[in-house]
Amino acid sequence: MPQPNYFVTFDEHKDKSLAQFAEVLRRLPKKAVGKVRLAELCSMADYPNGLYLFFAEDGELRYVGKSTSRSFVERVPSHFDQRHDAWFNTLPKRIMAIYKIGEYADAHALGLSFGLVLIGIKSKATALKLESVLRSFLQPTLNAGKKGQFVGTEVLSAYET
Repeated sequence: MPQPNYFVTFDEHKDKSLAQFAEVLRRLPKKAVGKVRLAELCSMADYPNGLYLFFAEDGELRYVGKSTSRSFVERVPSHFDQRHDAWFNTLPKRIMAIYKIGEYADAHALGLSFGLVLIGIKSKATALKLESVLRSFLQPTLNAGKKGQFVGTEVLSAYET
């Protein structure tokens, strides 16, 4: 299966500034998380590490996560367990808190409507650095993080390891 159109590699964009890369990510096609097929997530086996981004329907970035110890096919779905008390369902709980949604099922459904973008990265260390940088620079609503560290002129390759 070919890689989906909502997937990019770090290598093809590492000469861009943070601001340029952010624009690429905003313009990239997105697929609703609830409509992603496992075969699509498996098609990126050449990239054992990476980042995944969730965008709201209004185009705003809501979450940046990393996939370093587990593949995309394991990591992305783990955010969407239907059980309220499941071990790794923090995303619906964050959605409930930030959007003032009272029911777990409603927050879960909203999360599944988010548009997905995947970034393939060969190096685990690079993925770890880039996740931190993008969270700080892009300030997604559902990530807690430091603010104001980056101005967007840094070139992505500066974070390559």
